[in-house]
Amino acid sequence: MSNITHNIRNDKIWVFNSGNIFNGNPKWLFIYINKYRKDIKAYWLCDSKETVKFIRKLGYKAYTYKSKRSMRIQKMTGVFVVNQVKESIPKRMSDVKILNLWHGVGCKSVERKVFFGFLGERIAKKYIKYNQIYKNNQLFLATSPLMEEHFKEQCGIDDDKIIRAGYPCCMYKDKVETFDHHILKNKGLSPDTKIAVYCPTYRDGCKENFFGKAIVDIDKLIHKLEEKNMLLIFKIHPLMENDYEYNNLKNHYYNCKNILFWNNNYDIYEIFNQIDLAIIDYSSIFYDMLAAGVPHFIRYIFDYEDKNNIRDFVFDYKEMTFGKICSNFDELINTFDDYEVQSVKEKKRISDLFWSYQNENSFEEIINKTLEFRPQSDRELPNLYSFDIFDTLIERKTLSPIGIFYYVQEKIQECNLKFSSYFKRNFVNIRRESERNVREYYKKTLDIREEDKLEISFDEIYEHMAEIYQLSKEQVDFMKKCELNIEYENCTPKYDMISYVKELLDKKQKVVLISDMYLPKEFIQKLLIKADSILGEIPLYLSSHYGVQKTTKKLYLKVYEDSNYNYKEWIHYGDNRLADGNMASKLNIKTNIHSISEFNGYENSLVNKIQTYDSYLVSALMARFRTENNNDAIECYSYSYVTLYWIPYVSWVIKDALKKGIKSLYFISRDGYHLKRVADTIIDIKKLDLKTKYIYGSRKAWRIPSFINKIDDEFFGKFGNFTKVNSYENLLKAMDINEEKFEAIFPHLKFLKNSDLIDEKNRKYIISTINLSSKYKEYLLVQAKKERAIVNRYLLQEINFEEKFAFVEYWGRGYTQDCLTRLIKDATGKNINNPFYYARSIYQTKGNSVRYNYTTNNSSLIFVEALFANLPYQSVEAYEIKNNKIVPVINKRENDSRLHEALKKNLVKFCNDFYKSDFINEDAIERELFRFSLSYYNRTQYDRYIVSNIAHLKDSVELYGKEAEFAPAITWKTIYNRIFKGENFKPTTKSITMSMSRTPKSIKRIYKFKKNILDKNKYFIKLRNKYSSLKRKFKI
Repeated sequence: MSNITHNIRNDKIWVFNSGNIFNGNPKWLFIYINKYRKDIKAYWLCDSKETVKFIRKLGYKAYTYKSKRSMRIQKMTGVFVVNQVKESIPKRMSDVKILNLWHGVGCKSVERKVFFGFLGERIAKKYIKYNQIYKNNQLFLATSPLMEEHFKEQCGIDDDKIIRAGYPCCMYKDKVETFDHHILKNKGLSPDTKIAVYCPTYRDGCKENFFGKAIVDIDKLIHKLEEKNMLLIFKIHPLMENDYEYNNLKNHYYNCKNILFWNNNYDIYEIFNQIDLAIIDYSSIFYDMLAAGVPHFIRYIFDYEDKNNIRDFVFDYKEMTFGKICSNFDELINTFDDYEVQSVKEKKRISDLFWSYQNENSFEEIINKTLEFRPQSDRELPNLYSFDIFDTLIERKTLSPIGIFYYVQEKIQECNLKFSSYFKRNFVNIRRESERNVREYYKKTLDIREEDKLEISFDEIYEHMAEIYQLSKEQVDFMKKCELNIEYENCTPKYDMISYVKELLDKKQKVVLISDMYLPKEFIQKLLIKADSILGEIPLYLSSHYGVQKTTKKLYLKVYEDSNYNYKEWIHYGDNRLADGNMASKLNIKTNIHSISEFNGYENSLVNKIQTYDSYLVSALMARFRTENNNDAIECYSYSYVTLYWIPYVSWVIKDALKKGIKSLYFISRDGYHLKRVADTIIDIKKLDLKTKYIYGSRKAWRIPSFINKIDDEFFGKFGNFTKVNSYENLLKAMDINEEKFEAIFPHLKFLKNSDLIDEKNRKYIISTINLSSKYKEYLLVQAKKERAIVNRYLLQEINFEEKFAFVEYWGRGYTQDCLTRLIKDATGKNINNPFYYARSIYQTKGNSVRYNYTTNNSSLIFVEALFANLPYQSVEAYEIKNNKIVPVINKRENDSRLHEALKKNLVKFCNDFYKSDFINEDAIERELFRFSLSYYNRTQYDRYIVSNIAHLKDSVELYGKEAEFAPAITWKTIYNRIFKGENFKPTTKSITMSMSRTPKSIKRIYKFKKNILDKNKYFIKLRNKYSSLKRKFKI
């Protein structure tokens, strides 16, 4: 071991392996090299510690693969000697020469030509992973011209990688005894007892129930053996050792003198020279026995006609074997009487066909050819690329196929084919259940059907549906046509992946398409051609066509079978982690699983609430946008949530305005900023003849100037100028008065100047005092007239009163509109109708204040006001003259600039995406979306997108109230005041749900304790009230 220190390949270091046992051709070459080729260091490596220990006792070097010495040996190894195309090649030996001595000549399909049974999958798996190594590094031992051609075809061996010689296991003549060879003596039989062996091969179809069919009457057999003075060895295939009847007979007849149940840990090749008769079927061991000199053979092939149990023959079995044929058990028994009558000529013919390369120098020829061989390391094979279809190359606009079913349901409801009312209402569920029913049938009837088909077809789904619901052919044809038509219209190309496919084709790479899909192959090809004509030319493997699926790996194996696999790697692209990922990986296919858009909770809520084809189109837009933007909260909220608050409403405004002949729509700051952007986008998309304009105005700017002859009662009312006024400074602003004038009119209120806050009780007193003051009202009318002059000039400057117009608001009582109506009349001197659009207003049309409402939904829209207010400037309070033009006085304010910019961008994007969709009913889906958006907000204010985008926004809904966050987190101070002072949260948050979502867990727990325990404890409530009373009494 001292020379194994450098990581370089050494042609004189050979590693041998034959699985986890010491047998096969590698064993015999290993023994030969250890005895006759001292120039070569030979090591046996395997995973079995017992085998390693056994070989070491024989005097040879052996190690487990994972031992430290083995690791060092593997790095230096020049030749890896095996007896099969290995399913696993150690990483440290991936570039060594592989000497494949194989494990038997014969008639059967092997390796690349085996496509069925569990062996078919195992074989495909190893070629998919190691094919380039096999093709470039592997030498293969062939024993005759016939076998050379056979293995070149079956194993894909090149001419220059064939070694022509005999099998070491059949040629080694020195005595090798790794177990006790005294078989007759150990059984108590005389030396003249003949030894026979029955060695049936593995059956794909009956690996655990074969032996009882072969040995019908063991007592009759034993009687014959006793009669003929013969010992019969049962040498069962290792894969059939669990055969029930075999183990049953073994238990009962283990001590029978004339029967020996062979231990497969022993290499039976060591006693071939003792065997007089071999009873064979389809196993290649026949040819090894022939080469080793076994004299007599019986061909016991009772199941010859049962092709399910026997793998394909490349040659005619009866022509390529010899020995008397027994077709049943009785014939076998009778043949013991004359088995020695054999055709010497036929025996030589078969020997020449299969062993003509064998000679006395075979061992040295094998060794020398291997030493001379150089792997073809510079040859790189092409790759095989496969692509899933749906969500990889094409995708549905609806994202989910359920959206397609809703389209069919809507068409059923519109048609005159007399579907039952139940069927019309429930088609979507019926369609999905029918598909599941048919799938269940195929899955649960494998044991009673003569086929392994698992995939269903489109026609079978509708046939099952028709049977259950007694549908006519006309009805079924109508539904199938509807579904296929909308599938065709709904599928769109995924251009990035299609471009990649075309790039691979340009590079002459092999590409196939593979999909688990119930739709017909011809229809899928139409979809592919629609996406790109080149896709129609690529081989298509469809589960509905072949009856097998990717999810069982069998569709991949079908591709392997058809491809005459000769690639370096198989690379698969798809989206399904099971079918495209796990199942493909289990076959050593390299997988690229791309993420796809899937509905999240919000999008699922939308489709589940609305339940129309159009709703699926919208949710799909949202899901794809969300995926593209990595679930970014601001991006997603602005695209998927806010759009539903505003766009349906603005779209209705535009449609209604055009019907009414309106020429211009005026959007009032600040609410109108984003609404106008939406309107402009829709008008541009639809090429409509409608003008829009953004004008600056507000309650603050228009209310007082609109007082012409009297002060409105609303000015002093619940929603008037003084709501939530809590400071002296804000009181003066609300009254539109300076300090000097205020003290002159209200000298008895001068104390307010030194007050920190104005509480609710004092506020009511102050409002009542002001309302009763005639002096103040006279002052305010004069002040209103002064301010009205510039307001009127601004309105005349900005609004074309000669054409039909309307203003666009969003939500409110309608009082600001009444103020503007008065201003317009004063400015123009005319009684002009002043139409306003609202999502919803409190007031109805009155006089010249005309109100058009979009919805009857009376949900509060105060949260939307927080979004409107998130602009970089305050509400406009006044105007000024600049360059002979009236302009608003703009005062900047802090805002969430990222949300603002996201809204600017994504409102436009959503409009473009939405209005390019081919809806069944645009008006209906707009209204449904608007209603859903309000319902969802009211139900799920804990939604992280809502919380993170609304809760922190600052605004003052009241005219002169203090600006505050919409839903601030609850603090320790708030909790304290709530528990001990009985204060409510309402003054501090507009959504307790959002506030709780932002609140630390420790405070949440206290809040829940207060709510669930303290608030229900009468003693605590009484104590808290007494504490508050004492505090007020003693002013503490």
